[in-house]
Amino acid sequence: MKSTIVIVGVGIATASPADLARVLAGCTTVLCRTLRHPGLAETLAAVMDPGGALLSCDDLYDRAQNFDELYPQIVARLRDLSAIPGNDRIAYVVPGSPAVGERSVQLLLAQEDLNVEIGSGLGLIDYAALKLQQDPADGLMIVDALDLLNDLPAGGGSLFVLQCYDPMIARELVTAVKERGGRIRMLYHLGLQDEMILDVDEQSQVLQRCDHLTSLWITDLAPVAPELISLIQVVHRLRSECPWDAKQTHRSLARHLLEEAHEVIQAIDNLELAPASNDLLVGHLKEELGDLLLQVLMHAEIGHDVDDFDLESIAQTLHEKLVRRHPHVFGDVRVGSANEVVTNWEAIKADERSGRVASPVPETLPAALRLQKAFRKATSLGHSPEELDKLLCGSQPARTFVGAALTALGQDVDLEEALRHAARELEHLDPQ
Repeated sequence: MKSTIVIVGVGIATASPADLARVLAGCTTVLCRTLRHPGLAETLAAVMDPGGALLSCDDLYDRAQNFDELYPQIVARLRDLSAIPGNDRIAYVVPGSPAVGERSVQLLLAQEDLNVEIGSGLGLIDYAALKLQQDPADGLMIVDALDLLNDLPAGGGSLFVLQCYDPMIARELVTAVKERGGRIRMLYHLGLQDEMILDVDEQSQVLQRCDHLTSLWITDLAPVAPELISLIQVVHRLRSECPWDAKQTHRSLARHLLEEAHEVIQAIDNLELAPASNDLLVGHLKEELGDLLLQVLMHAEIGHDVDDFDLESIAQTLHEKLVRRHPHVFGDVRVGSANEVVTNWEAIKADERSGRVASPVPETLPAALRLQKAFRKATSLGHSPEELDKLLCGSQPARTFVGAALTALGQDVDLEEALRHAARELEHLDPQ
């Protein structure tokens, strides 16, 4: 017969003896996630069945290096207790609500060979929402302070920040939030006699009092690039509601991507050829860049629809690639010129593409651009310009290659194909 573990939430302050007595009835062992909770040990001792064992996981807290290590150890202890003959019903007691912010509870629920019952208790978030007159249903993200330090959300909304036990962590968070125009309220010892709810900023001395009974409530966080977020929402709606957008595929959009790229180049040319600053031409370039951005957003939506990728994963991939290919910025590599940057870039690309069949230079590029990229790549990988000149033109300089092709046009020589042939010759030197 499977053991039953009763998960009991004791609220944010001293637990109600009557409520605890009801849910603990029949439990021979009571394991507390922590007994470092106001009045908990005394209340449990008064309502437990005679002869029952009162244990805690505070020793695990003291030894664990981090929370990822701690919570599985708590579950393992519960499993060990459930294996003891006669321990058919065990209580696992947690501060606050067992349903919110309790990773150990989630891990416990995943144990298929244990019966789990969940008790009730007024949780910290419930209490804080009442005190602040904030309805979590209006949009509330519950986060861990350590996680939030590395990933402050791009959007707005409200955040309830747990694990603000360290003053330094709390101050770093407050500083980051203030830079985004947010409001931070410190929730200190809620439900206790020394309860405090007060607005704080990075200079507030009261942050030094942060402990394991302290949380932060963050509101009015300004979104990052709100217009970009709005644009993403528009594209998502177009993909969902516009018949034309809904039927597009990566392939059907390919020609539009090419057209928009050429229109951006034309807008750049028009702007550079203008005799003076021209607001109309600047606006035209901005518009064409927007059309090109739309193509990227559409491809991201299509990828999301079939669970291949989304805009976030595209951005993450690009972020990782930029960091990886700029070791002189994000690492300890030293460079003395832009040419050395290009050389490093191409070498890193070559390592990344090891084993791939496809050419790293797209065959669909215009012939002249393809030849230019192939020439630049070959020189960056150690081939001298003289070596490449000899390959393309024998004893004549490389510039004669184009001139010779132009001269031969009257003899039915295809200049486009001649340039493509030269590019293929260079690409063959270092197949990737």
